[in-house]
Amino acid sequence: MTTNISPLIQDLKNRGFMQDCTDLEGLNECMGKQIVTAYAGFDCTGPSLHVGHLMSIMILRRLQKNGHKPIVLLGGGTTKVGDPSGKDETRKMLSDKDIQKNMDALRGVFGRFLTFGDGPTDAVMVNNDDWLSGLGYIEFLREYGRHFSVNRMMSFDSVKLRLEREQNLSFIEFNYMILQAYDFLELNRRFGCLLQLGGSDQWGN
Repeated sequence: MTTNISPLIQDLKNRGFMQDCTDLEGLNECMGKQIVTAYAGFDCTGPSLHVGHLMSIMILRRLQKNGHKPIVLLGGGTTKVGDPSGKDETRKMLSDKDIQKNMDALRGVFGRFLTFGDGPTDAVMVNNDDWLSGLGYIEFLREYGRHFSVNRMMSFDSVKLRLEREQNLSFIEFNYMILQAYDFLELNRRFGCLLQLGGSDQWGN
């Protein structure tokens, strides 16, 4: 790592918010040259967030205060699938109405921590159902599914632990990490997003 560390990276390190990064040198260089757009995702499985979500929200807040642009990604689409991370069994399927109700309840939380608007560093909030629900299954498999190794997907803790315990892992859950990876691609296309923030379970994306 160079001696000229960007203020944001130094800030996150000082606060204990940074554990791993795929390319710290590249990120540091990028932050010294431009406004970096980054996102964190929040599934809509309930009408409120838990304390674990606060870490991601505070990182988005620090990102914005250091002159970069945060994206709050609400998982209206991925909530229909269910994140297998840290779960011992398949999540209960929620109706579209319940997901929308949860999403409406969550929206107000982020305004307490982030400034939303149309400015270059103002936060934006998006719903991944806007692009996931319109995907054609065969087209999606042909264009994107072929880039994912099942061998590698089986090695991730969210999958491996369920199998080792002989607990059911549905096919729909197994697709979750592919949809999350597609989220990043879509956010890059729409907003020039370069960075995903999240816990260690996000390495599967």
